[in-house]
Amino acid sequence: MALSIVREVNRSLGYSLAAGVTILAGQPLMLASATSVQPFNNAVTNSKPMGLALEDTLIDPLQGANGLTAGQGYDYTNFARGGLYSYLCDGGEVLLFNDGRGNPFNPGDTYTLNAPVYANSSGFITSTMGSNPLIGYVTNVIGSPVTQLQIKIVI
Repeated sequence: MALSIVREVNRSLGYSLAAGVTILAGQPLMLASATSVQPFNNAVTNSKPMGLALEDTLIDPLQGANGLTAGQGYDYTNFARGGLYSYLCDGGEVLLFNDGRGNPFNPGDTYTLNAPVYANSSGFITSTMGSNPLIGYVTNVIGSPVTQLQIKIVI
């Protein structure tokens, strides 16, 4: 997961993944339909992302160390709930990083403590304002170039 929750305030319901798109945890999301989400693309004038993507819920249960069967020792933390995506919204704080599948932010940008961050039309977090909507403020920057970015969410 390319996102670690520092402080959670609200989490959305689960949505299906829109056809033909890929989502990284930490990416700004928008609704593709009433029941599906996709990375934010700024296609609608003055639109804002709904929140930051969490990892989908399609994770198998872990078998207990003693080899017991379901109901007798399996760990159901993050159990598969149909592969739905939800997002963090209405505040909170997250640490974003590259988990091997890519960064949910532009690592080449310059990020400054307390500076605003935005969602660009490619569905990633950036420090460039332009016509990009505000999504949060930087609370920590690690690395040069940036390897980890911690932000306070305002969407």
